[in-house]
Amino acid sequence: MNVAERRRARRIILARRFFTRTLGIRFLVALSLSALVWVVLTLERNPNTQELINDDIQVDEVNLGPSLVLASPMQPVRVTVGGPRENLGRLTVRDFSARVNLAGIGSGVHQVPVEVAVADAATEVVRVTPETVTVQIDPFEVRAFEVTARLESAPAVGFSADLNNVESSPASVQVSGGASDVDEVAAVTVNLSLQGATSDVSTQALLVPTDRSGNEVENVRLDPQTAQVRVPITRITSRKRVPVLAELSGSVAPGFFVREISVVPTTVEIQGQPEDIERVSAVSTVALDIDGARGDVEGDVAFDSPVGVRLLSDEPTAAIVVVVEPLADTTTIQAAVVAINIDPNLTAAVSQASVQVVVGGSVETLQDLRAGDVVAELDVANLSPGRHQLRPVITVPPGLDITQVTPPVLTVELLPDDSAAPSPQSRPLLGPGGAVATPTPTVRPTPTAGTPPGTTSPIN
Repeated sequence: MNVAERRRARRIILARRFFTRTLGIRFLVALSLSALVWVVLTLERNPNTQELINDDIQVDEVNLGPSLVLASPMQPVRVTVGGPRENLGRLTVRDFSARVNLAGIGSGVHQVPVEVAVADAATEVVRVTPETVTVQIDPFEVRAFEVTARLESAPAVGFSADLNNVESSPASVQVSGGASDVDEVAAVTVNLSLQGATSDVSTQALLVPTDRSGNEVENVRLDPQTAQVRVPITRITSRKRVPVLAELSGSVAPGFFVREISVVPTTVEIQGQPEDIERVSAVSTVALDIDGARGDVEGDVAFDSPVGVRLLSDEPTAAIVVVVEPLADTTTIQAAVVAINIDPNLTAAVSQASVQVVVGGSVETLQDLRAGDVVAELDVANLSPGRHQLRPVITVPPGLDITQVTPPVLTVELLPDDSAAPSPQSRPLLGPGGAVATPTPTVRPTPTAGTPPGTTSPIN
């Protein structure tokens, strides 16, 4: 190294010593003094203080064990912080985090301390109110529920929603959460607005877990949270019970008439729209043919359902019974009076040769009635001579009824055979309506004491 280089090196060493030993110490002292002045000035303008944060800070949980859930939300807390005044003035709720450490804690109700941290390092948490919170921990539970529908608004007037046949996809959902919360769930419902609907409604709807009172249950989770729901909309129908009318076709044979018509069932229930139901007062059957009938007619016939209504009868047919009888009429005929069972030693004389008899029956039978078919008989068996009043016994053909006899009582006089003409019984005559006894001269006996003239025997 030459002389010039040594001199240059010496100057560098001397300069380094000056800066490190003289100026370096002075610089450090000046820097320290400057920092102290800055701190003093800063503290004078932004002094340390404490302040209560008046907003609630939500508390979160950490380290909750598996298969456990919080049964209810935790109580929020408030904090008092300390630090520079300007820093505290800039703090918000978002600068704080509160949590409880649930590591190793099982199901049940516990008091757990709250830990609060602040984002600004220049500040610190002085106090937490409350210092502990109540934590209820439940076992985790999953339960399936079918989807049920609940109406918020009804369909159009005259229509109704068939909530018993609501279709949901999926048909059931999973409800999960704490056991106590899941126990509160009575149904998973979908609230439907069907305002003005006149046909089936299909919609994607939000599912809501509800309790037995219909209130929403909090703190449970649904999977899925929505469902595709289809609600059938039908017209409103009414029901009422109406009589059944038996319809007939044709006419019965001449001389016959329909005496009675019975039908089973006597009433049926019908269903339909209110306006259609109101118009129906009875339901008729299909006509039963009775043309030319001379006797009872029976048959099972269908119902003639009115338009717009539906029959709810258990049987598809009605049983009809038509009672057919001959027409009834009356006629008057003169019946010959005949005395019978006369004693051989006596003769009989009747007060009149015939009686007027009114008979009733079917028209056909009366049309076939001939003279002599009706006879009036006086039975004089075991009667003593003298006058007797007897009721005639009227004989008529089968199918006829006697309604009146005029006169109802006849007088017959019995005489000894040697005092009268030949017995009328042996010489009958034909009169109007039949045989008439031949009039016989009557020889009146001489009145005896105690028997005034004109006295007759008692009526038998």
